Amino acid sequence: MKRYIWSVAAAVLIAACMQGTAAAQDNMLTEAEQEAGWKLLFDGQTLLGWTHRGGTAIWAVEDGMLTGEATGGPGYIGSYDEFTNFELSVQFNQDAGHNSGVFVRGPRDTGARVNQYSFYEINIADTHGSGYTTGSIVALAIYEPPPKTEGQWNTMVITADGRDITVMLNGEEAVKIQDSSHYSGVVVLQAFGQGKIRFKNIKIRSLD
Repeated sequence: MKRYIWSVAAAVLIAACMQGTAAAQDNMLTEAEQEAGWKLLFDGQTLLGWTHRGGTAIWAVEDGMLTGEATGGPGYIGSYDEFTNFELSVQFNQDAGHNSGVFVRGPRDTGARVNQYSFYEINIADTHGSGYTTGSIVALAIYEPPPKTEGQWNTMVITADGRDITVMLNGEEAVKIQDSSHYSGVVVLQAFGQGKIRFKNIKIRSLD
């Protein structure tokens, strides 16, 4: 019996250590990722490299996550750096009823409006009256059937290579289009609707 108890205790300890190791790896790059050209856009501790892009949302760093909470209308925060051809990977977790999004290839000018016309907008909203739910490119391509992503961590990978724009959601292709509206620009995140949106492990690599 004692041996069994010690075995269970050891298993619990090992599991706890593994969880701690996994948590410590958030917002960090492996050697292989660094060699492949990946760069972090969010360091997990500060908003360094990001700038407010309008609206009244509250953006903060909480427990290694970049969080956004709307206080009325939509609010935005954007990268300082611009990118042309790239692969962008983002992990997100939104509360029920939240309406977020990832905008790419839009103007760096902080006075420019952030919307689906000045950027490519990849939506994060499991319910949306327009039909452009999570994984869809607003005004250009709808991901069907609508996925269920609220209340859990999800991984979105956006690849922009010339006219080819592809969105992968949790390992599955959501949408793929060819379009020449935008060829270069910054990355912007949105907070809108109820509750909070949480981001982590935001990383990008150039395809040029």
